[in-house]
Amino acid sequence: MMRRTAASRPSVGFPEPPLTGELAVELPPGTRCGVLLSHDVDHLSLREHFVDGFLLRYMVNLFRQNLLRRRPRPWRLLDGLFGVAAAAAGRDRWRTVPSLIDAELRAGLPSTWFVAVRPGRGIAYGRSELVGLLDRLSRSGRDIGLHGQVHTDGAALAEEVETLRRLSGRPVEGLRMHYLKLSRGVLDGMQRAGLRYDSTVMDRSRLDPRVHPLAAPRLMREGVIEVPLHVMDSTLFSVTGLGLSGDEAIAYTRELLDRARELGRVVVLNLHPNAYSRQTPEIRRWYDWLLGEISSRSDILPTDFRGLLPRIVRP
Repeated sequence: MMRRTAASRPSVGFPEPPLTGELAVELPPGTRCGVLLSHDVDHLSLREHFVDGFLLRYMVNLFRQNLLRRRPRPWRLLDGLFGVAAAAAGRDRWRTVPSLIDAELRAGLPSTWFVAVRPGRGIAYGRSELVGLLDRLSRSGRDIGLHGQVHTDGAALAEEVETLRRLSGRPVEGLRMHYLKLSRGVLDGMQRAGLRYDSTVMDRSRLDPRVHPLAAPRLMREGVIEVPLHVMDSTLFSVTGLGLSGDEAIAYTRELLDRARELGRVVVLNLHPNAYSRQTPEIRRWYDWLLGEISSRSDILPTDFRGLLPRIVRP
């Protein structure tokens, strides 16, 4: 018998009232929770930013992240600056897509990759790099969604969706907006393009994993489901988030999975691919631990959005 999980708790961040309360997700027999791995592709390399203002902001942020930490790590700052120099010499540590895909394939786990088709704030990869990325994702069986850039114009957003469908040759069923900017314009664009889900809403009000609400999907408009995002790498590691160490992030995620088992929920996680880098070894170690934890537990359903949507119980 399939297990259904739902609750009536409210969530936050919606641009208009949802049409329903939280929707149940059917979990297979023997599983107590699910984990959905996703990736917002903001950067494919450091080198792509050598002609824009991002690199200056990045270096300023390196200093900021080090100075504001509970335990400053000046060697990490120096290593980050060395990474910029290495990228200029052709050894770009942010070219992590192949190793990240390989790690997920070795673990036998699916994931959804949200890809941008036009430049945006901090997004500068070109059309040739995009086409190469889409080919690699398709050949490795990764699920593909849109990392939307235009949140104020539904027609322009629908054009982004159609561009991604044309370039990838794949069905594109959903999106996550850059900088998590969800609006009525986004919902309009989703309906124009016939998208089925959004995963932009993120509840940052209660981050303690022992009481995290782990908001469930809701129907936003006819045919459009919101699947909330629960945690991402910057939430865990940035000084503007929780500012955790690698060991602390692993402990946090372990407690979050315990919370998901308690509630019978699907945890939606996001890792920016460039964070799976030698420049941020604590993030890479955390994600490798997570892949091992998911693949070794028979009570966890690993899924992507392609696999999750059929399990959401419609009203």
